[in-house]
Amino acid sequence: MTAEEQTPYTEPPENTPPEQSAIREARFPSMMLVLTFLHIGAVFLAFRFSSKLDDSFAVGLDVIMVASMASGTLLILLWIGWFLFFSRWRWTARILASIALISMPVLFVKIFRPVLGGDVTIQRFEPIWETQLELPAVEQTVVDLTSETPNDFPRFLGPTQDSTAPDGFLVDGTRLAEAKVLWKQPIGEGWSGFAARNGFAVTMEQRQNMECVTCYSIDDGSLQWLHAHPVRHRDAMNLGRVGPRATPTIHEGLVYAIGAVGHFVCLNGSDGTVAWEVDLNELLGIELTTAIDGDGQTVTYEGNTRLAWGRSGAALIVDDLVVIPGGGPIDGEMHSLLAFDRRTGELRWKGGDEMIAYGSPTLANVAGVDQILMTCENFAMGFDPESGKALWKFARPGKSDGEANTSQLTVVSADQVLTSKGYPDGGGELIQLTNADGQLSAKSLWNNTRALKTKLMSPVILNGHAYSLSNGFLECARLSDGERIWKHRGRFGHGQMLLAGEDILLISESGELLVFHASPEKFEEVGTLQLIDGVCWNTLCVYGNKLLIRSEIEAECVELPTK
Repeated sequence: MTAEEQTPYTEPPENTPPEQSAIREARFPSMMLVLTFLHIGAVFLAFRFSSKLDDSFAVGLDVIMVASMASGTLLILLWIGWFLFFSRWRWTARILASIALISMPVLFVKIFRPVLGGDVTIQRFEPIWETQLELPAVEQTVVDLTSETPNDFPRFLGPTQDSTAPDGFLVDGTRLAEAKVLWKQPIGEGWSGFAARNGFAVTMEQRQNMECVTCYSIDDGSLQWLHAHPVRHRDAMNLGRVGPRATPTIHEGLVYAIGAVGHFVCLNGSDGTVAWEVDLNELLGIELTTAIDGDGQTVTYEGNTRLAWGRSGAALIVDDLVVIPGGGPIDGEMHSLLAFDRRTGELRWKGGDEMIAYGSPTLANVAGVDQILMTCENFAMGFDPESGKALWKFARPGKSDGEANTSQLTVVSADQVLTSKGYPDGGGELIQLTNADGQLSAKSLWNNTRALKTKLMSPVILNGHAYSLSNGFLECARLSDGERIWKHRGRFGHGQMLLAGEDILLISESGELLVFHASPEKFEEVGTLQLIDGVCWNTLCVYGNKLLIRSEIEAECVELPTK
């Protein structure tokens, strides 16, 4: 071998020929293309195997979605960095390419607003020119909400307020194809469910800048009366969407409704006129903040509290009282519950000193004591129905401006209540109450952070098992130890459930009705039926063999085949 052939390799001089420089430059866009395809593949696999990620790491679709958006943003920034600093294009081309990469998605989102689901997933795109529902003309009629029937579903989650249908409602899921749509029509934005009595159903909805309580005929969907209050709620981050949240309560011909930003009203059920009303913000020292939304409308939210997503709790009737969640300013006095004379609206008592979350108060007898149960921001609690005094509390961490407690406390036995919660810090926990000479204490029997991660719904209980949408997946958990028995993957999102006999009706976030048998052995689908459009976070309501459902854009009444 000659001396020339043994000469060691040396780096090329700085004035490398353009051909070699172009080769080196091409390596970076090649790397960027590889990163782009790796990102697309990783996101696809994360969504495809989200169930496995949930099982192994308790990672829900919300975490996957946020991580995907964050990594996608980083990828766009890397591409912009290549355009500006590594490409050999003219500077005008570099700048135009960077602007285009940023502006195209921004302009698209400005023209077509993304409608988000419960996991920050995009359900659909809504054009900005889509008009909102105006206040309709109402031919005033006299409505009878005083007469009671066995079919009544007069409050949030039904007569027993535990997501159970009235006795006798036994749907034949094998014949869902025979279901008859009685009516289907647009409805104002909002996340309230229906409450039904004597052939009429009431709910809450947003009509432009008016927060409305509305009453419909169950037979034909005709609007019977409407009460409008001039306010429009939306949270500061625009993630929880526009409109009221709470489901009205019907009692002895009166309708009790709580607006998203503190307008508490009692209406005459006959015509929707005001019997009495209370400004909760004035009562609690809450300051409201306003902003302008994408529709050019003024939106309002609580500015000095942690209740970011609006008031969601339904009113509870206890003898001569109507009890509702309270709240208060961040640096001020908190009141967990407020009780008013249900006929006059006079304040009777304030109970508890914990910040509220998004659940509703319920009345139950646990450990031999009649009490009001409610999950607050950081605690599961029980209150004396006569005075509002806190009888016990048990730590259930949460934040009312994120990772919030939204599910109900559910009674599962004479001395046990179940709590459940979504988000990474959630899961199910069984609490046992002990009564020692009238003094109640609470302790945990089990806590499972990988099951019963309910985000916008409450578990359905039957025969020692809890059925729920846990991180968006349908599952059955054993109440004796909290272990998950089975899990079923499907496009359910954060919908709602209703127990009917030994079957469960599930409305998915995308408006599909699923009937399945409540069996701990395995998932047993009975039938499915696609119903309304929109995002279905609203709770279910039944009246006789009629199912009332709604989203933020549509309402529908379906006559179901029964056994």
